[in-house]
Amino acid sequence: MGVWQPQDPRPRHRADPSGQGSQEMTALQLRGIRDPLPDPELDGYVRLAAIACRVPIAMLTFLDKEREWSGGTLGVASGEGPRAGSLSAVVVESNALVHVEDASSNALLQHCALVADSPRIRLFAGVPLTVAERDVTGVLSVADTEKRRLDAAQVEALRLLAGQISNLLQHRASLRNRLEAADREADALDGLRESQRRLQTLVSNLPGVAYRSLNDVSWRLEVVSEGCLKLIGYSAAELIEGTVRMVDIIHPDDIPPLRRKVSRALRTRTPYQSTYRIRTATGQTKWVWDKGCGVYSADGKVLALEGFITDITEQKHAEECIRRMAYFDELTGLPNRLSMRDALGVAIATSGDSHAPVALLHVEVDNFREINETLGYREGDRLLQEIATRLREAVDARETVARIAESSFSVLLPGMDASQAVQAARKVLEAMSTPFGLDDLYVPAECSIGITLYPGHGTDPDSLLRRANIARYGARHRAEKLAVFAGALDSDNAQRLTLMNDLRRAIDSDELLLMFQPKLRMHARQVSGVEALVRWKHPERGLLGPDQFIGFAENAGLITRLTYWVLAAAVRESHAWHGAGHAVPIAINLSSHDIRDRQLFEQISRALETWGGAPDWIQFELTESCIMEDLSIARQVLTQLREAGFKLFIDDFGTGYSSLAYLRHLPVDYIKIDQSFVKDLDSDRESAAIVEAIIKLAHSLGIAVVAEGVESVSTMEMLSNWGCEEAQGYCISKPISGRDFQSWNKAFV
Repeated sequence: MGVWQPQDPRPRHRADPSGQGSQEMTALQLRGIRDPLPDPELDGYVRLAAIACRVPIAMLTFLDKEREWSGGTLGVASGEGPRAGSLSAVVVESNALVHVEDASSNALLQHCALVADSPRIRLFAGVPLTVAERDVTGVLSVADTEKRRLDAAQVEALRLLAGQISNLLQHRASLRNRLEAADREADALDGLRESQRRLQTLVSNLPGVAYRSLNDVSWRLEVVSEGCLKLIGYSAAELIEGTVRMVDIIHPDDIPPLRRKVSRALRTRTPYQSTYRIRTATGQTKWVWDKGCGVYSADGKVLALEGFITDITEQKHAEECIRRMAYFDELTGLPNRLSMRDALGVAIATSGDSHAPVALLHVEVDNFREINETLGYREGDRLLQEIATRLREAVDARETVARIAESSFSVLLPGMDASQAVQAARKVLEAMSTPFGLDDLYVPAECSIGITLYPGHGTDPDSLLRRANIARYGARHRAEKLAVFAGALDSDNAQRLTLMNDLRRAIDSDELLLMFQPKLRMHARQVSGVEALVRWKHPERGLLGPDQFIGFAENAGLITRLTYWVLAAAVRESHAWHGAGHAVPIAINLSSHDIRDRQLFEQISRALETWGGAPDWIQFELTESCIMEDLSIARQVLTQLREAGFKLFIDDFGTGYSSLAYLRHLPVDYIKIDQSFVKDLDSDRESAAIVEAIIKLAHSLGIAVVAEGVESVSTMEMLSNWGCEEAQGYCISKPISGRDFQSWNKAFV
């Protein structure tokens, strides 16, 4: 008791010594195979195949020279059709197991009806089986609409089930010939029982819990595999005897949605699947994934539920870790830009119903760069943490404070008008006016605040955030250090117009230059490529880094022209490297504006064509926030680039959306873990746990990992031990010119 029990295969017909019944049984059985009635025993094997292989589709089919018909199906409609275009015909003709990860790309299977049309099968595995009737063959197969493979245990289960069905059909045929020797019949029965025993052992040892339960209020178990002891901590006997009930194990909050899903599936006769929590015998909470289906009588009555439960606790914990990364700033614990954007959207929607205003403050620490460069990054981080604490104390609990950039914070003030927002901004400035104590030093934080209001200054989160930043530019030059967006901040607009003309001239007159930061392939210790970083040689302001003008270029509408310049310069530099024999791929950063640029692909092709280049010359990096602004368009552009042969990277992973779920639907090759998680890896256990989790989850999706900001050999060793493929940072090399890179690369090799 407590393990899976297949049905008893022994015959229930009396022997016919006269032999006359043999011909009658042959005709009856042949008619049953060619024109099948519901067969609960065969249906049971089909369901068991689906459960053992964890797929939504299972089929038992029979074929003659011209036709194919169903002997039992799950997940697809039963019926009859031509042999041509049949998946089962391919299995019969191969006379062996057919197991493909993606039928749509398989020359033999891609034209079959169930692959080319609904349900568009991808995974397919079929095993031929023996049928006693002349000119009739059979196939047991399983399938899924997702691309994947069965593991060895699942393939073995499918083979065993096919063998059982063959034995069953053979055994049924043996009933038509009562004159066979008794010892041969006994051998056949023994073989069938041994096959059942092996299947029982296999199912019991599958990772997870196979079950059969009644569809009653407590989901009383009739059968359960011994895996329940490991998963739940209770034995199969305890569960079957009712000492412990499933309804008592499932978390109370998860029972109502689970009941709704099961009821809906039973009404529509479709499989159900659900994720919920269980409480183990030791009081531990685990997350499980449950997939099953109903078992029905001939008149449609629900007899039982059969399914498979899998432990997904580790996966859930990793997803929660990624979720925290997605919506919260690790350094300060505040919500991040994505959280503020969502909160602002909710506030706007709520305000639309109540007709109340919404105010937004952009708080900038104007002297943070100087503090960082003077005292170092660690003291800079401490200052940001202290600023975050004061901001939280300076506003009410219902008002949201977020860190939206390195030295930028936002405060959401629902229900406040312009006058109230100015008073709130003054309160924040007063809170920031007292110097911050860092060890023996007292450091002043010089802040300026820009203010925007809904609906007067914008009707969506992005425009309000952007215009609050523009207002903040004006606030820097005012005595009070705060400004409300007016659409015409004279001094700010004049300065921005001058800078915009300077940048346009810089692009046209080649005042820009590219620097290159190498990336190292860990295990081989070889240079795998470089990232192109643009610099601006301003005639009056000196050498400007990208953080000083990229954001402005985006707001001024110059980012597309800047991208074209970087693209052309990178391909030109790559041509020189190829000529010198030291070429590696150059990675170029793309913005959300570039993703929406319809001329992007043409510009890439033109640059490569000009210098005789190939797609392996350059690579492309995109941030998560860039992709998530319009996931549909981003997927189209990335697919086009990938199909053309370019490698694709997700940059700054961990600072934006940070969900591996969306990566499943994007054709990317690498993710780059943001340096904020990497720089203190050898001293920060939480950062280490996060980075290790990201690497494992990325590898589970077939995506490689690059770590940014690697500054020590010990950090590199930790990353290498976790399987991180590539690293980038000052431990390897700071950004250098193209000429210096050739010398550096030559010396490195």
